Amino acid sequence: MVTLHLRTKSPKAKIFKLPSTLDVDTKGTVKDLTAAICKATQLGPERIRLTLIDNTLLVPGTPLDKYDLQDNSIVYVKDLGYQIGWQTVFYVEYCGPLFIHLLFYYLQEPIYGKTFVHSATQKAVFYMVMLHFLKRELETMFVHRFSNDTMPLLNIFKNSGHYWVLSGFNLAYFCYGPTPRPDLPGFLFYGLIAFWAYSEISNFITHLILSSLRPKGTRVRKIPFGYGFNLVSCPNYFFEACAWLAVALLTRSWAATLFLILSTVTMFLWSLKKEAQYKKEFGSKYPKNRKAMFPYIA
Repeated sequence: MVTLHLRTKSPKAKIFKLPSTLDVDTKGTVKDLTAAICKATQLGPERIRLTLIDNTLLVPGTPLDKYDLQDNSIVYVKDLGYQIGWQTVFYVEYCGPLFIHLLFYYLQEPIYGKTFVHSATQKAVFYMVMLHFLKRELETMFVHRFSNDTMPLLNIFKNSGHYWVLSGFNLAYFCYGPTPRPDLPGFLFYGLIAFWAYSEISNFITHLILSSLRPKGTRVRKIPFGYGFNLVSCPNYFFEACAWLAVALLTRSWAATLFLILSTVTMFLWSLKKEAQYKKEFGSKYPKNRKAMFPYIA
């Protein structure tokens, strides 16, 4: 048994009923420590995040003896606020564009004030976008395994805003209107569709690889290898960007280009963060020649 001192990092982040000290058995797990804190504070375990003085995160399910806790060690406790499941957020994010594109594609009279025949490009983009987000929904249901069960509730509005507004209303309104750009010549038209299909399939393969590394119900992290991972840390983001590049080139629409730029920048920042996490966790074991997202570049 050791006596831990529980603190919040800021007076403004004070947690009601948080005990100043807590006796714990170091033979237990972080989950046991979290349960004891939850019992005292009456907060759900999904709201509690524990770190040490050097910002080391105490991962739920990990044995406490891994962290070399001693008498009078300080553990910082943070209330993450109201939470919502990652899977739920993904479902909501991706169902928005599916519904929005259906509306703009089929409700021409109410939205554009007249009816017209969609061009070959508009038809292709509609099916490409619908298949992309349907794939995302199915991956959320059957493939993805999340390192955390929940995220802050407010994130659902921020995340959904990105997809619903930029790839939903923005993309749909300007891509399905009555004055589309002329269709590209056949070899370019079908070449871009083939490039999009290759990118989507490749993205799916990388998601399968990532899923296979984490046994169901665990938070295990391993170094990914194989399809795309030998070149970059996050090939799933690279192939996602390639798929939207195909859409932007096919439509030659500023709306599609805007979404491509913003989503690619966002994914690149995510890839830098994930690469840093890999290097911190695996140290010298992590391949040094990998880039973050773009092969041979960055």
